Amino acid sequence: MLKFMFGLLFIVTLSFLMHLYVFFKLSLFFSIKKGVFFYISVFFTSVLIILTTIFIRRWNNLFTQLFYKLSGFFLGVFFLTFISLLFFEMAKVIYPIPEKTFKIAALSIAIILIFYSSLNARSTSVKTIKIDDFGAELKLVQVSDLHLSSPSPFSKLAKIVEKINSINPEMVVITGDIVSQDTPINNKTFAPLKKLHAKTYFITGNHEYYVGKDMVSKLIEDTGVKTLKDEVDFFNGIQVVGLEYDPNIDRACTILSNLRIDENQPALLLNHFPINPKDKRIRITISGHTHYGQIVPFNFIVRLATKYLKGLYKLETGYLYVSPGTGTWGPPMRLGSKNEITVLDLK
Repeated sequence: MLKFMFGLLFIVTLSFLMHLYVFFKLSLFFSIKKGVFFYISVFFTSVLIILTTIFIRRWNNLFTQLFYKLSGFFLGVFFLTFISLLFFEMAKVIYPIPEKTFKIAALSIAIILIFYSSLNARSTSVKTIKIDDFGAELKLVQVSDLHLSSPSPFSKLAKIVEKINSINPEMVVITGDIVSQDTPINNKTFAPLKKLHAKTYFITGNHEYYVGKDMVSKLIEDTGVKTLKDEVDFFNGIQVVGLEYDPNIDRACTILSNLRIDENQPALLLNHFPINPKDKRIRITISGHTHYGQIVPFNFIVRLATKYLKGLYKLETGYLYVSPGTGTWGPPMRLGSKNEITVLDLK
């Protein structure tokens, strides 16, 4: 608990300093007086995403969902504005920039970044990865970190399902975080999954724990999707191993080591957080969680938590593929990353 409180205090402090800097520069640009209201605005905007997260956990309704979504957007706006201002601040050290030019250039770049990253987050690319030494032929599609959110999670999921069916895979895996804090969870939320043509598996991520993993798992299982909870299933001679989300990597590896997996049969592991299982029975591990940072330079920060950020990694005993995610969390923006549906062509 103490570690969590220190972590929260650290995040709030960084957020406050970022918002203070942005407000301070804007006040200089537009000759705004820095009174009591100024500092109240700085503090309120710096903790807005935390406040809306608390509200939506207690009262999940249309109003709090909208409030949460707007707070995520404003967080992205402030962050990209901060990055633009900081860039030109550093440029001034090398080359003197007149204040008027600084203001116009910094705000113009910020607007361009906000527009581009918002537009970029609305598109989804399809990426194909080929692995020739898996031990069995399988065309598999992975989606991860969809973070279905208001106002229309149903229509977003329906479009993803339609795109997956057009690829015509034999198997689909959903590697966690299908929900977000503002997901209106009911019988209709995951209904589009019923239209998937291929055998489909789901594992939980950290966000399922935040909103209620048992409730989410039950609703997803009602669509015909198989939820794997620290267990092994079989599909066309392939062992599909699925672990529930566990932030403790050592504990996850211990659970894996206790599962009955035949090392003479090809096995793939689904685990939300990217890990190196160091288990010769596993030919490929499929993960998500990182979003590849979602917005540059967060990819460098995410690297502090894991060295596996995005893409295919060759491990001592097999492979690891880390999806950059098929959706966004917090700011509905992507800069330096893309939403991805991954096709894994295994042989």
